[in-house]
Amino acid sequence: MTRCLFLFCLGLLAALAGCATTINKEHPMIVTQPDVAAANVYFIRPMTYRERGIADNPVVIELNGMEMLKLGKGEYTLLRVRPEKALLKTRNWTAFTNKDEYVEMTRELRLELAAGKTYFIHIRQVNEEFRGVYYVPMLVDLKTAKELILDSGPTLGGRSAPIDALSP
Repeated sequence: MTRCLFLFCLGLLAALAGCATTINKEHPMIVTQPDVAAANVYFIRPMTYRERGIADNPVVIELNGMEMLKLGKGEYTLLRVRPEKALLKTRNWTAFTNKDEYVEMTRELRLELAAGKTYFIHIRQVNEEFRGVYYVPMLVDLKTAKELILDSGPTLGGRSAPIDALSP
């Protein structure tokens, strides 16, 4: 009986932790109509190890000042985005060695998205040990994107067009 309860609890935890990525479907730059021209943008956050607590939480990704998605570690997703100039910003909380409270970290990337093009944005973790963890958004090519997802899985929009199935 205790073994069955243990397996049930383990399965429940796995189900709850399955997908940390969420999308703000109300974001004005997300294109949902298939006949409307858009840029295909993959957001990739590879699996990382040795994080510092709260920095392990999903990273908030904003586009033009509004939250677009939260991306969990070891996950990537695909969004169709309106083609235009955009400011992408990552937000996360981290612990500094000499501070009692958590500190918010942000990093930015300016983009000019074109209709019909595919972009891969690596949400790269930088751990400065005593000064916390932050996430730098970086444009990468398809080859690099395929290397980044080796220990990651597609979620939400990424399931319908996995990166490892794309060809150059």
